[in-house]
Amino acid sequence: MTIDKRILKSNSIPKTTWTLINELLRKQHTTHDKQKLTVDGNLLTNQHSIADAFNKYFSSIIDMTNNHSSGNRRQEKISTCKYLDQHPGDPLVFKLSSTQEIISITQSLNSKNSSGYDEISTKILKISANYICSPLSYIINKSISTGIFPERLKYSIIKPLHKKGVKTNPSNYRPISVLTAFSEVLEKFLQNRLVEYLNNNNLLNSRQFGFRQKLSTEDAIYKLTHEILTALNNKVTVSSIFSDLAKAFDSVNHSIFINKLPYYGISGKAKLLIESYLVNRFQRVQLDSTTVELKTTSEWTKVKHGVPPGISARSPSFPLIHQ
Repeated sequence: MTIDKRILKSNSIPKTTWTLINELLRKQHTTHDKQKLTVDGNLLTNQHSIADAFNKYFSSIIDMTNNHSSGNRRQEKISTCKYLDQHPGDPLVFKLSSTQEIISITQSLNSKNSSGYDEISTKILKISANYICSPLSYIINKSISTGIFPERLKYSIIKPLHKKGVKTNPSNYRPISVLTAFSEVLEKFLQNRLVEYLNNNNLLNSRQFGFRQKLSTEDAIYKLTHEILTALNNKVTVSSIFSDLAKAFDSVNHSIFINKLPYYGISGKAKLLIESYLVNRFQRVQLDSTTVELKTTSEWTKVKHGVPPGISARSPSFPLIHQ
C-alpha cells in the first residue's frame, strides 16, 4: 500500500485514524458557514432564519406524520390501557443517591468537549466530580422526594446532521440533540433504578432485545432463525410480518405513556418525577461554524411529543415501557 506523503508531514496536533483515512480518500470536512435552506419554495440564506426554519420543521414533523393517521387512532391507543394487567408486586420507589454513586455515574460518562446550552461539557464534569458530587446528590435526592425534575435541565440544543440528498431540503437532515451534562447524570441515575425495578419484577417482554444489557440484534436474529428452522423441520408453515416505525421515539405520546405507568407499578412520586421529566421541555437549533463566534441559534420551542434524546439514546427504559 502506498501512503500519501502529505499525511506524513509534521503536525503539532495528533491526527485520529478517521482523519488520516479521510485525507487518504481526499474527503473534505463540510461546514455550515454557507448554510442554505429551501422552505415553501423560498431559498433562505440568513442563518437565523435557517435556524428557526430547522427548529420549526423538527418540532412539527411529528404533527405532520400523525396527520396521516386516522382521526380515531389516538382514542384507540388510549383505550389499549384497559387490556394491560395491573402489576401485582410492590410499586417502584426510587432509592436515594449517595455521593459515591454520583461520582461513579459521572466517571462512566463519555468524555466530550461538546456541551449543552449551559456550556459545561462532560469532560469538565468528570474533572470536577469530587467537588460537585455532594450538591449534585442533594439535587437528585430532592427530585426524588418532591417528584420534580429540575426545570433548567429540560433544555436541549439541536444540531442538524445531513443524511442524504439535496442539502437545501430540511427533510434530508436528522436532528442530533445535545443535553446538559448534569441532565445526563440524573438520567443515568434514574435509568439504573428503573432498569433494576423492571428486571427484578420481570416486566420486560422476553422478546424485547433492543436497549437491554447482554442482549443484541445477534440474539434476536438467532432466536428468529432458530424458530423458523424448528418450524420447517416440523413441516409447519412459516410466515412473518416486518414493520418499520417512522420516528418511533419522537412520536411517543406523553399522555398515553403516563397513563400506562401505573400498570407497571410506577405511581406516586416515581410517576410524578417521570411525568415532570417529560413535560415542559424546550429545544433550539444551533448551526455550527468553523468560527466559534459565528454560531447561530434559533428561538426556544416547546417539545410536545417524544422521549428526550438522552433517554432514547442512553437511557432506553422509558421507550421499553411504551412498547
